[in-house]
Amino acid sequence: MTATTARRAKYTRSQLLARIAIGTAIAFLVAMWIYAFVFADNSAVAKISDKSWTKRAEQICTRRNDLLAENSKLIRETTAGTPQDVGRGVAKATDIIEAALDEVLAVTPPSAEDQKLISEWVKLYRVYLQDRRTTEAKLANGEKAELNETTLNGSPISESIDDFTKPNLMESCSVPTGS
Repeated sequence: MTATTARRAKYTRSQLLARIAIGTAIAFLVAMWIYAFVFADNSAVAKISDKSWTKRAEQICTRRNDLLAENSKLIRETTAGTPQDVGRGVAKATDIIEAALDEVLAVTPPSAEDQKLISEWVKLYRVYLQDRRTTEAKLANGEKAELNETTLNGSPISESIDDFTKPNLMESCSVPTGS
């Protein structure tokens, strides 16, 4: 091959535009990932600044979970498993959950932003508790019933509640499972 035959032909207009579009897309993706890993704020949206409040809440909820486990064991050992028996167990568990939530709320952090975040979390928790009370009433009437949680943005409300507890290191305050 001679030097003249090895020479490339010029790009057509559509080839040139396609290469520019691909190059621009690659540059955009690289910039996006650099921003995401280097410059973007990675703190949780619902993060409470008062660590003593979250630590206290975690301790309360740990005790709550122990009480729920005892209640569940007692119900399994002492009842015949009728809907009414299950309903009494659900009622007792809901009372335990509600009492723990009230104890957590007995102290509020000084920050208005923290209070606002906690207020939203509590509002969601109260809806969850009402869902439990509805199930409890059905069971008390002898119906076989399962907990039907309210949905929020297409997901069970418990997921939104748990989304608050995880970044605040109070996972014991998540919605209890199996109680």
